[in-house]
Amino acid sequence: MSYRLIQGGLTFKFAAAHFVLGDTGCERLHGHNYLVEVQVFGEQDEDKNLVIDFLELKPFVRNFVEELDHRILLPNENPHLPITKKGEEYLVEFLPKKKKYVFPVADVCLLPIKNTTVEEFARLLTIKMKPLFSKYPNIDSIDVGVFEYKGQGCWKKITREDLS
Repeated sequence: MSYRLIQGGLTFKFAAAHFVLGDTGCERLHGHNYLVEVQVFGEQDEDKNLVIDFLELKPFVRNFVEELDHRILLPNENPHLPITKKGEEYLVEFLPKKKKYVFPVADVCLLPIKNTTVEEFARLLTIKMKPLFSKYPNIDSIDVGVFEYKGQGCWKKITREDLS
């Protein structure tokens, strides 16, 4: 019998500012109080009588959330958004619209993504969850949900087969 173990809800949340870059332009800088939820699917480990120990699952999610909390999130892999560090500031320019920003380095989290969307945040967290598959052979898949607010977000699934 397969199980679905859930960790999240109000346990994992972060507040952050971002703007989404699209074909028609660049949104205004704004923020959300994001919620993160993780669902682990698999069989119950017969020796431990659980799918995964919450005490091992929580640090993976908490580290991700804390890295983003109270930061300005910037996509470091978008070709239309050059980011230059000058002293203790990041100079950011959205080339198509000639918008410019200056942010203190301490307030910014540069992310290895092309856009600051919930889809990309969910994908980043699934990548961080990969080591759990090798430690827990009973886990079949992990779903990661990132929500800008309740009812608006994205789920990303990673399976054991995705690792090969």
